[in-house]
Amino acid sequence: MRPERTFRDTPAAYGRATRALHAVTAALVLWQFSIVALYKIFGESPGLNAVASFGPHGYVGLVIPAFALARILWALGNAGRRPALRPGVAGALAGAAHKTMYALMLIVPTLAVARVWAKGEGWTIGGVEIFAVTGTTVPFVVALADALHGPLSWVLLAIVGGHAAAALAHSLVWRDDLAGRMFGTPAASGR
Repeated sequence: MRPERTFRDTPAAYGRATRALHAVTAALVLWQFSIVALYKIFGESPGLNAVASFGPHGYVGLVIPAFALARILWALGNAGRRPALRPGVAGALAGAAHKTMYALMLIVPTLAVARVWAKGEGWTIGGVEIFAVTGTTVPFVVALADALHGPLSWVLLAIVGGHAAAALAHSLVWRDDLAGRMFGTPAASGR
């Protein structure tokens, strides 16, 4: 008999809401890095600009921290129900990696928004004014954001890559049920 999939998390597996938030956040982060990588590899072109226009970097960059914050709040609300981390060093590293990912998904976009504000040029998205044009530059904020946004983005990418590699290793090498707790495979859900 198949257990009912739940909206909320359980000690055996993550619920539908967690899985949906994970999938959307992963897709947004993958989109951001894919577009940046394509621009770095091929440079600007009409074709790439057309693809990037489906999810402009600034727009997606505003949505990522919203989903990260939703994930954090949802995790806190499900704290007593979620699957436990593995004991020992591996579990501690996984916990630290997740916390660092969440922090960077908040910090990196915040730096970009701070940079836009500090340039005083204003920012309008979809007809909604985020910042008015002030004509005043705040150089130390621009310099700080310029210095940290890119490098911290690459740190985030490295952690995301490690996260994905660990999930694959759990599934393909160690063949345990760890990844199944997120993806709902039979071992994790008792099917």
